[in-house]
Amino acid sequence: MIKLKDLLTEDWLTHKGKTLWYPAHTRTTMANISSMDMIALYPKQLESMFGKQPISSFHVTSPEHLKTVDNILGKKKSISTFTRANNDSPLAKGRGIQTGSGGIIFYVRGDLLATRYMDFDSVPDKTGRRWMAGHYVTGDREIWNKAVRAAGWRKKYDKLKSDMYDLEEKLRNQWMEDDDKMPWNEIEKQKKKAVGPMVNKFIKDYFDWQNKYLMANKEIFKKRLRSVENKPSAWWNEILIYNTKIIDAFVLSRITKDNNWEWQSGKPGRYQEELYKYVPKSKVTIGTPAKFRQWFGKREGIIDQV
Repeated sequence: MIKLKDLLTEDWLTHKGKTLWYPAHTRTTMANISSMDMIALYPKQLESMFGKQPISSFHVTSPEHLKTVDNILGKKKSISTFTRANNDSPLAKGRGIQTGSGGIIFYVRGDLLATRYMDFDSVPDKTGRRWMAGHYVTGDREIWNKAVRAAGWRKKYDKLKSDMYDLEEKLRNQWMEDDDKMPWNEIEKQKKKAVGPMVNKFIKDYFDWQNKYLMANKEIFKKRLRSVENKPSAWWNEILIYNTKIIDAFVLSRITKDNNWEWQSGKPGRYQEELYKYVPKSKVTIGTPAKFRQWFGKREGIIDQV
């Protein structure tokens, strides 16, 4: 059973040239569903299929992003990690992908959500789900699209918008007939009270169907996104994990030259203090990119010369 949050603020769908109100927290979900090409993964769903699979890997961040690390430690929210990278890639040099300059590399342990020998462009949403193109699961760009359409989700999506439109028109007409008895803010309340459950039910029904599809194709999913493939790529592998715990860390020397690393008095600066919240000083190694590669290799990280 997927538990959906209560209504938050406003956002819109469009039907017959008119914008329709619907819960803002559903925007990303509805956009991904409507594309008919995206699959969402999350811990409870995968644990029901495969149980928990512990795995160790690496995650790069920058000093400016240290304050956000607490948001993912020991939680269901997944993070993107890796264990091998091409020699020319930013990760092989301790630089980040989403975090730019990088410079701080965590060796972490968590439970596997999904993995592939090369980056597969997964995108997180605010709920903690990870979205990816369906062909990464099925192996073919048409299979997932056909399955979604065969199950009638395009028609169901269009019907949802039509029902929302009809509801708004009905309430609007009621107000126009007698605006003295029915103030506009009351119309807005009725609309939100009715539309929220409509959208939430659509999303729940969609995920129930998606999960049944994944379960029916469990072995294909396992082969494509649950088996760590021992082969290089021109970029890096991607390993999505959750319940993340930090084992130790490496800090590139250039980070320690920043005034925020250590005050002139020798006292720890902001970056040190934030880092040591997550990992003891005794578990932090500082050094050059060459020393980082040695540290990386001792923890079974691989740098490919492709």
